[in-house]
Amino acid sequence: MLPVFLVLTLTLVVIIITINNHYRASSQFVGKLLLEDYSVGIERDLRQYLVHPFNANIFVADSLAARLADTPTTDAGLRDYLLNSYTSLYQAMPHMQALGIGVDAEGEYFGYRKSQAGQYILMEQSDATQGALRIFDGRTPHANVIYQDNHYDPRIRPWYIPAFNREQPRWTDIYRDADEVGEVSLSAIAPVMVDDNVWGVVASDIKLNAFNRFLSERQQKLGGALFIVDDEGRMIAHSGQESPSNILHFPDISHNPVLDNTISQVANAWPPEPGRLGKPFSFNIADKGHFYGTIKQVAMPAPFQHQWYVVVALPDQLLLKNLLSQQEISIYLVMTMALIGLAVVYFIIRQLTRPLRDTAEAAAKLASGNLTYRINTPASLREISILKEAFNNMSVKLQQSFNALRQQVRQDNLTQLYTREGLIEQAAGLRYHAPNTLVILGINGFRNINDSLGQEGGDTLLCAIADRLSALSDGSGMLLARVRGDEFAVLAPNTTNRTQSEALVDQLLSLFKRPVTIGNDDVLVDACAGVVFGYTFGDAIYEGLDHAGLALSEAKRSETAMYVYFEANMQARIQEQSRLLLELHHAVQHHQFEVYYQPFVRLLDGRFCGAEALVRWRHPTRGMVSPADFIPVAEQSGLINQIGMQVLEQAAYDTVAQIQKGLWPANYQLHVNLSARQLLSADFIDKLQSVLDRTQLPAENLTLEITESQLMSHEHLATSGLTKIRALGIKIAIDDFGTGYSSLAYLHQMAFDSLKIDRSFVHSMTENSTNQRIIEAVVAMTRGMDVHLVAEGIETQEEAERLRDIGCHFAQGFLFAKPLPLAEQPTERVTDKLPTR
Repeated sequence: MLPVFLVLTLTLVVIIITINNHYRASSQFVGKLLLEDYSVGIERDLRQYLVHPFNANIFVADSLAARLADTPTTDAGLRDYLLNSYTSLYQAMPHMQALGIGVDAEGEYFGYRKSQAGQYILMEQSDATQGALRIFDGRTPHANVIYQDNHYDPRIRPWYIPAFNREQPRWTDIYRDADEVGEVSLSAIAPVMVDDNVWGVVASDIKLNAFNRFLSERQQKLGGALFIVDDEGRMIAHSGQESPSNILHFPDISHNPVLDNTISQVANAWPPEPGRLGKPFSFNIADKGHFYGTIKQVAMPAPFQHQWYVVVALPDQLLLKNLLSQQEISIYLVMTMALIGLAVVYFIIRQLTRPLRDTAEAAAKLASGNLTYRINTPASLREISILKEAFNNMSVKLQQSFNALRQQVRQDNLTQLYTREGLIEQAAGLRYHAPNTLVILGINGFRNINDSLGQEGGDTLLCAIADRLSALSDGSGMLLARVRGDEFAVLAPNTTNRTQSEALVDQLLSLFKRPVTIGNDDVLVDACAGVVFGYTFGDAIYEGLDHAGLALSEAKRSETAMYVYFEANMQARIQEQSRLLLELHHAVQHHQFEVYYQPFVRLLDGRFCGAEALVRWRHPTRGMVSPADFIPVAEQSGLINQIGMQVLEQAAYDTVAQIQKGLWPANYQLHVNLSARQLLSADFIDKLQSVLDRTQLPAENLTLEITESQLMSHEHLATSGLTKIRALGIKIAIDDFGTGYSSLAYLHQMAFDSLKIDRSFVHSMTENSTNQRIIEAVVAMTRGMDVHLVAEGIETQEEAERLRDIGCHFAQGFLFAKPLPLAEQPTERVTDKLPTR
């Protein structure tokens, strides 16, 4: 019995400790998450609680100003207007406890408030009240007077002066009322502007006891403590039973230990440091347990000028009390079943061995998170059967408890759409016999929008887009999800052909053609889409989302397409580019690039007078990689800057060496290609000067070539970067001239020394008279500009002779030499290919 007893005891201890720790860790983690979510909800509710009366007050002031601009009003008219306005507003905002108007000319005051008996009562100071402030027990001056102040002047009250002086709607500081109650209030105030002058001020009052009710209603749902404090440590409101009768500074509230302990946690270091905001703190209260709290700064829209903080403290077991009670029940069940098993183990040791081992395995799986595991071993004894059912029931109850937590993972808190995981889960259970459409919509430039509008504005934009998607999909069976910060997924099962699919995508993108109103601004956003048409439900949803993401990336890279359908070669191309990029990094680090030179000749005498340096990549396993394959990848990744500097430096060293050996003339021109990304680099000019200094290449021997299309898309380079390069003494050549459609006027504005006529014009000039006339026009329009013309792609002697006759200065092409390593460069005159005159 002793070994059995020890083994059984140890198993039970491990089960109980593991389950207890698992529950405790889960409850603490989820409790902290819900605490943050609760504090955010309080902040959101408080913002709405204040914003609505403020906007309503502005509306009352503007409406009154419009009435006064048309016709003067009487005291009776003001009473009727105020009463109608207040009764309609109070129905929607019962926390707006008073509405009044102070008139500047005579210091008159008209207002209504709600009495404790629920009646609307008049507050008035006018000629009808002999200049005194009277508060009546009814709606008219004929009712009984319950309070009178003979010295009241609304124009010196805290709610009047700020709006009158600044002539803008705003909030007041906290102040005490001048009525018979003397409550502490916060007022939304707005000037009434008539003929550009302040006629009076409208004020809507919110009493501090209204804030207390606001917090108490929320506190009663969950317990704990809530209060609002400003940056000076003044208690605005709290969730205690009694409202503060004045402006307090962290008061002692002895009958509420939770509130007292929460105050003591934050009062000694107030206002809080920015690093404390949103961070949880914890404390223990005897007989009440452990509490978590947090401080959150209330983000109120302008012109709310106060700095308020919401402090929340909740018991850690409150939100998960059902889960924890199930834990205790489960532990008691385990212990009970263990005792029963120990009592009968002496008699049926063989029968109990296997069920107990299965029970221990079930407990281990349960503790590790496998809540769906069930014990299915047949039990011949009633006690073992009870033990098995106890574990199964416990796992069922745990599963139900954690399903609620799982919902938070499935649904996006901001937009209430599915998350990526939620969409996958929903789509995994679908089975259709026809294809469908999966679309991922991406907002273009969302980071810039978020930076300009702020986090709150960005969230508002995302919610507005989610609402439009929901409205479009209503009743259609579509699944909607926010799969990333600024990306939304739409799974539409009713698009069974490509035409329907494209119509759906057009509908989705059309939602972005209407501006979104955020605050006082209308924001127009642009979007593009990646689309997969096919079977993307069930297990294929994982691959579908990946493919739609690839298609979205292609759409964002495209300059014309608003949406792109996924094609199989996209994935292969992305994978190949990724491999090539890694190998390019290695090639840059280990200097695997070689420089080839293609010389060009002077057409007048056939002499080689310069060469263009061209990069070649000799890969250890791929062999010679075409520049057409790796140059675009280098451009996109930014590696073109390092590759370009390596080519420039090697070519400069080679040119200096060839000139010193006498193989190249002293005025030999080295042409090196320059990318727009290099020119946009902030330190490019410094690096260029450094290469000249190290290699001792004279600046007049170097020409940098940049394509015409890059110049046309970066016009500012023509007047900034190129000018700085020429200031060093380096020449500039415009490569592929004729393909960028630049104008003669534009050419006159740019700083360059030579034009390289694109091979597309040269190649068929002997057969196409139009191409020859284009070249003749280029020669004519550059005559007198001190510009050298270089024709590219010369392959026949007839082309070379005709170009020479037209007036072209230099030529480059396979007729004279292919791109060759330095050791194979020709130096003699091309007498057999270009006859002299």
